[in-house]
Amino acid sequence: MLKKLCLAGELLGLVLLFNLLLVPAIQAAPLCRTVDNHQVCVLKITRSAKYYWEYRAVVQVDDTRRPMGRYNCHTHEYIRRDGQPVADDIATQVICAFFKS
Repeated sequence: MLKKLCLAGELLGLVLLFNLLLVPAIQAAPLCRTVDNHQVCVLKITRSAKYYWEYRAVVQVDDTRRPMGRYNCHTHEYIRRDGQPVADDIATQVICAFFKS
């Protein structure tokens, strides 16, 4: 009886270890899409609580990683860290298509 209990405990430990090690890695996979021969990957994204149409995201376009920027899905603009808006940005198209406001 004790041997079966130890085996069940070891099995439960392996399942927990699997969940702790492997599941976060699977969930952290970037969202990628090819648009106009450009590979666009969303590496990290958060939605604004106040402005639900606005996202802050770290994006990689053709192996070039951009710093965190704001993506406005109402005006379809990318607002760089220096505050300059970029209209009709390819990453904005991808973010607004993935996460419909």
